[in-house]
Amino acid sequence: MKKLFISIFFSLVYFSASVLAQPFEGKYNEVIYKESEVPSHKLPDVLTTFNGEKIDNIEKWEKARKPEILNFFEQNLFGEIPVPLSAIKKSFEIVSEDKTILEGLCTRKDVLITLKNDIGEVKMPLVLFIPNHAKKTVPVIYLANGSDIKNNRLELENLQRFGYTRNGIPLRELMLRGIGLATIDYQAFASDNRNKDGKVSGGITNLFFEAGQEFTRENEWGMMAIWAFAMRSGMDYLETDSEVNAGQIAVLGCSIGGKVALWAAATDERFGMTLLATVGHGGDAIWRREFGETLENMCKYLPTWVCRNANKYAKNIHEMPVDQHCLLATLAPRPFYVSNAQDDLWADPKGQWIGTYNAAPAYKLYNKNVAFSSPEQPQVNQPIIESKIGYHIRSGFHGLEVYDWLRYMKFIEYHFISTL
Repeated sequence: MKKLFISIFFSLVYFSASVLAQPFEGKYNEVIYKESEVPSHKLPDVLTTFNGEKIDNIEKWEKARKPEILNFFEQNLFGEIPVPLSAIKKSFEIVSEDKTILEGLCTRKDVLITLKNDIGEVKMPLVLFIPNHAKKTVPVIYLANGSDIKNNRLELENLQRFGYTRNGIPLRELMLRGIGLATIDYQAFASDNRNKDGKVSGGITNLFFEAGQEFTRENEWGMMAIWAFAMRSGMDYLETDSEVNAGQIAVLGCSIGGKVALWAAATDERFGMTLLATVGHGGDAIWRREFGETLENMCKYLPTWVCRNANKYAKNIHEMPVDQHCLLATLAPRPFYVSNAQDDLWADPKGQWIGTYNAAPAYKLYNKNVAFSSPEQPQVNQPIIESKIGYHIRSGFHGLEVYDWLRYMKFIEYHFISTL
């Protein structure tokens, strides 16, 4: 009987592991992890339009180059938001307010955001923490998050990690520095149906469908664009909160959340700052290096993240007239910060630095200080903070660590709080 139990147990373990692995079977195979294997490539010039016009002033940048970059990414990577046949109405409800968090250091507000039209409605939770000692409106870090509110991971940790939430946010430190925190569960707007053809349906998309439409069109929003739309909907609420400095919202995302945060900020200038943590491809890393994750890999294994038009460039990425440094450049002149980890090879740390460094020319059009002294990647754990473009590569692996949070706080203090 004992042998039978052991045999059944290991069979179940093997079966469970196989089932969990199936969606990503082969995802990490045949991937470049050696610099010697990176193909020869040339980056598109940030300050040269598709028709070869050189950009030498802000007016040309804002009227010609920036719009064509954003339009290309919208039509060929993230997907555009369709126009609904029935107008969308948005409402906010403060469900609860607790002023006793962290022994009275801060207040937690739970907000429910509702979008509805004649077709239906979707609801999304937002949580906002505000320091109680603040005498003025406060800057806020706005975290792109999948489902931590629903899973109660914003609750405080045990006494051995006093001041931290279960998902690792240093809440007490943020509040003591006078920085608010907001987050949403963007998956409440739509969850990834993992359709192998990249066809997206359900959730918020259903409110935008025409009669008889079953899924998104080739150039319409994939999951990253849908979740970025959720971030912008949360921003609509933050603008109304009398305790928030709406001009000092720093959108933050890690991994897929960082891709979402970047697209939200690129398409909505209300976000005053962008903070990116181990984001990688589709965010701050250069596609043309083909190091770690590739567009072909994403289109094959995560086809709903992007719009279906992305398949046009999946196997000929070098024909794409832009790369991710161009998207980062569209954030100018607003400050942004890129952080990555030394051992996160899937996200291509060197490619992230190349993307960051090559976004700088757009900032120089605005005469903004970018404190890069060399194209050489900075040393590990040597952050660049007093700059419109901040950067660090830390020791360790993929994720959002305390080291990252502390540098973001300093970056916010340098750009927002020191100017009050």
